[in-house]
Amino acid sequence: MLPIRFDLLYLEGCMPGAMLTSLDAITAANTFWSLRHPEKLSSIGSRALPFRWRIIDVHGKTLHLPWLESVMAPGFDSADEYLPARQTALVVPGLQIVTIYDLDRRVKTGAAEKALLHSRHQSGAIIAASYNATGYLAEAGLLEHKQAAMSWMMSGWLADNYPNVLLNLRHEVVVDGNIFTTGAPASNYRLIYEIIRLHSGDALANSAIDATYYREERNKISADMNLVLSAKARDGVVFKARAWLEADLRRPYDLQEVAHAAAVSPRTINRYFNEVLGMSPLSYLQKLRIQRAKHLLEISMLDISTIVEQCGYRDNSSFCRLFKRETQISPLQFRRRFNFRVDKRWWRASDTTSYDTK
Repeated sequence: MLPIRFDLLYLEGCMPGAMLTSLDAITAANTFWSLRHPEKLSSIGSRALPFRWRIIDVHGKTLHLPWLESVMAPGFDSADEYLPARQTALVVPGLQIVTIYDLDRRVKTGAAEKALLHSRHQSGAIIAASYNATGYLAEAGLLEHKQAAMSWMMSGWLADNYPNVLLNLRHEVVVDGNIFTTGAPASNYRLIYEIIRLHSGDALANSAIDATYYREERNKISADMNLVLSAKARDGVVFKARAWLEADLRRPYDLQEVAHAAAVSPRTINRYFNEVLGMSPLSYLQKLRIQRAKHLLEISMLDISTIVEQCGYRDNSSFCRLFKRETQISPLQFRRRFNFRVDKRWWRASDTTSYDTK
């Protein structure tokens, strides 16, 4: 499969952070791809990675920045220059402006920018713009009767100057054909991930979003667990009991054995756990087991029965009820949403986390 090359356009007076966040997103996507395809990475090295990048000037020429190229591998080499246009994406960053008149002047006098956009669009490349750079696409005539996002602060200017643009402020990233736009510089990550979704599918894009984006549902599940699991024990009794429980999560629970490990009575160990952690030793062990189950569901291809066994349970139904009580979703739903390694089609289940981008 041919790699995808991102051409990150550098403009005078642009937001350089937009390029850096784009590079971070590309690097993250390569990382999660490598988790899914370790055998390809080990056989031919970084050249196996599917997403390449370079920084270009307004004439389409490569700009070499050694300090950046040395830390953001794999970057770009001569072979990537000859990729078919459909395997490339031109990413246009927003501009740093003081007034709307600055934007109007920059966009309407940008002859070189307009020529580059025309050339790339006609060749079949993806064109992506963030923040106010949507104005360049409109001026180049690429948005006639097409949906596009724009900064809400400058959307009136776009509507007045380009009335045939179908302004869409309802979605973070708007996709119409091979045009990708977002109205906020902070959404550059998502802009890149939606291009990756087009070329590499939902599973990889969703994995990257889950890992690098704030997702309220995912963060809440982790926060509820981690607050308990990271609580510091204030005395040696609870510390010893926790260490004993954590040493082997598959070991059948026996309160007498837990108490023996801490050199106290069962009644005392229960009291100490409730005073320090606000729960019984059994509840603490259950949370440890659920945390392990979440980890295995995210990164492995083990079936549910094996995961249940690895977490110290013998009955799938009981485990699933406990998992849902702790996380509000079933183990299978958790895997569909948060698994990093396996294409969701492998599970023969619809992807419930795809985002509507139109």
